[in-house]
Amino acid sequence: MTAKKALDRTIRLIRDAVTDDISDDAIVKRLQSFRVRFIADEANLRTHAGQTALVTLVSLVVRMGIQVDLDIPEVEIIGPQPPLRGKHLRAALVDFGADGVPGTAVTRDGHLACGLVFVLGDTPTELDPNFWRVTGSAWAGHIARGIFTGERWGTDWPIGGMVAAVLAASEVFKTVVRTMPLRPVWDEYLAPCDFATWDFEGDGLILPENKSVKIDVISAGAITQATLYALFRLPIKLAIRIFDDDDAELSNINRQMLFRRSDSGAKVDIATLSAPTLFVCTPILERFSMATSAQHLPLAPHVLVGVDDIPSRWEVQRATQGWVGIGATTHFEASISSHEAQQPCAGCLHPIDDPQPAGPIPTVSFVSFWAGLALAVRFLRHVGGLPHDDRQQHLWVSSLRMDMANAALWRPVAGRKDCPTGCLGSRILSPAVTTHDL
Repeated sequence: MTAKKALDRTIRLIRDAVTDDISDDAIVKRLQSFRVRFIADEANLRTHAGQTALVTLVSLVVRMGIQVDLDIPEVEIIGPQPPLRGKHLRAALVDFGADGVPGTAVTRDGHLACGLVFVLGDTPTELDPNFWRVTGSAWAGHIARGIFTGERWGTDWPIGGMVAAVLAASEVFKTVVRTMPLRPVWDEYLAPCDFATWDFEGDGLILPENKSVKIDVISAGAITQATLYALFRLPIKLAIRIFDDDDAELSNINRQMLFRRSDSGAKVDIATLSAPTLFVCTPILERFSMATSAQHLPLAPHVLVGVDDIPSRWEVQRATQGWVGIGATTHFEASISSHEAQQPCAGCLHPIDDPQPAGPIPTVSFVSFWAGLALAVRFLRHVGGLPHDDRQQHLWVSSLRMDMANAALWRPVAGRKDCPTGCLGSRILSPAVTTHDL
């Protein structure tokens, strides 16, 4: 087992930005020679949100092969924090670091030389301005460079903690890649964000009580693992069927949030074993298709999809009349959409089967996490009485520069007369949304 194999997908993505003369081995060495420190006091680690911000950030960074050093007190873990093991946060994070990318570790020295520092909440610091403060609320996360004061993590609702973590993780990635020789224009794409924020605006959401919501999850890969990672931290009862026929391997560890190096076997089993007690998970060891999965029909009223293959999304759309949420990524961008029976469907959004590139698809932890987290929130808003309106049916996130005004774009989905699924939304087109000539 080698770091090069574990980081294969991340290396492929970094190659978008760096010149051809830097070798794969040099990329791995640069990643694993970089160290990041996270600082938090006890007050900011006494809430589920504060702990989730730290756990998510550590996981996203470790999965890039980057070293982590913790300057935090030991506290008991609050609420579910898979894939951590044990009852104490610092010890569990150190243990996780030893079970991730080979050659990458989580330490608790507090004095090692570090290239970046992140401070959680209002934790006091006397650092020079070269650090980021990581703050947030129930649904929003923020990062700001060189800000000496911040708001304490004072909520148990953890979505904002995960937002702050994914914003911070991209800064770590960009800082390391900027130390390598870059192709033209990438210095702008990889410029640091002095301030970045994102708000999922879920205030007022009311989760169902005293009943279990049935969902089907198509794929147990990076995007849907990120979705489950988020949902597993919430006080909601779910009855989940997870469809996937794939086994876990070392090259998955760079982005699959429930996977540890010591895990083996089917991805559906790994995801199922990560579920807290409020969840009833049923692993289904097969790739979903209409032809082979008839015994599992009808699908649940809510279906979450995280597959790269576009025809597979059409297949799921044909198999259900319920709500379908889809997360996808391409390089540094994430695409998240939802489709109800009367709305334009996944076929309207992606009507052409893009050919898959030869070899493994380039990916990195924080991009897959953006897609999975936004998919989880879209589902929560739907079942909690705050569904996105038609103008927000599709969200496109450009993860590297979340400080830019157009980094995240909400879009409607237009029905198409040439929709490959022949969905209801494509058959009730209004003149304003007809797109057959596009």
